[in-house]
Amino acid sequence: MKKIQKSFFSLDQWWVELLSIPPLFLAAMQGLYGDFYWSTAAHFWMITIPWFLSSMLVPILCHRVRNATLTRFTELHEWKKRVAYSMLGYMTVVVTIMTTTYLLMSYLPYPEMAFSWKKWYVLMLLCAMSVMIGTTAYEGITYFQKWRAALTEAETLEKLQLESQFQSLQSQLNPHFLFNSLNVLSSLIMENPRKAEDFVDELSNVYRYLLRANEQELASVEEELRFIRSFFHLLKTRHDAGIDLKIEVDTRYFEQKLPALTLQILLENAVKHNEISPEKPLFIRIQATDAHLQVSNNLQRKNARLLSNRIGLDNLRERYLLLNQNGFEVLDNGEEFAVYLPFIEVRGERA
Repeated sequence: MKKIQKSFFSLDQWWVELLSIPPLFLAAMQGLYGDFYWSTAAHFWMITIPWFLSSMLVPILCHRVRNATLTRFTELHEWKKRVAYSMLGYMTVVVTIMTTTYLLMSYLPYPEMAFSWKKWYVLMLLCAMSVMIGTTAYEGITYFQKWRAALTEAETLEKLQLESQFQSLQSQLNPHFLFNSLNVLSSLIMENPRKAEDFVDELSNVYRYLLRANEQELASVEEELRFIRSFFHLLKTRHDAGIDLKIEVDTRYFEQKLPALTLQILLENAVKHNEISPEKPLFIRIQATDAHLQVSNNLQRKNARLLSNRIGLDNLRERYLLLNQNGFEVLDNGEEFAVYLPFIEVRGERA
């Protein structure tokens, strides 16, 4: 989830303190010192300065506690942990600073500056009330913001998935693709009926997977590889020795998850932007590690380079971001083009 950087002293982070500290501070001083607090200007400032500095130090440290809590517990459903850790941290800060200030005031050569331990307990009660008010206000804001962000992300992810589905179907169902497929099939029927039958079977497998994948967000590596073999069969039948695919993925990675139709997008990208011929074959390789799937191909860009809008790669990158999965990477060293696809960490029933 993307974080919006804000100034540490921006008013929208400090509005609770701006509204609550002045009246609570004056009420606390009146309760602790009574009329003595207002008796002279000297008394007023001698009491106000140390206590007010302490009162200002408290929210600064409490905000650091809050930021640490938000960093550690980022999910919407972790609100109970945020409340518990916030209250524990806030109380630790408040009690430590207020008790330290009280003890320092007790050692001043002005006995009237200190007050009884009984009133110290009253002070702690006021601090506890302040902590509860601050925690409730900030967690309410945090929960609402995270709920709204989660709702927005869900809608955006659904939109991106629909765009991906549309692009996939559009690329496969466009007249150019159908013309090429039917042209290949027509020639095979006369030359090699058996091969034509295999071609039709694989074409059927491709469309069957496309229709099913449009209804799901994630797919297993095994499903994606099974589909891509059928899809590559169509490419191989058309380009023959001009293209080759090597899959080096151990079966232990088959249950890992990827965004649906990811491999098809990358193979299409390789075929679209590179020369393909028996003299200059395009080699595509799919490999796996414990963390990701790597799809790479040798670079032999077409002379009349097609204008690329990078919708496919940008779509994949955005889907990974919205799935809160880091590690998606595209590398181009001039000789090889590689895309690293991190396995998706599925939390609960996601796909």
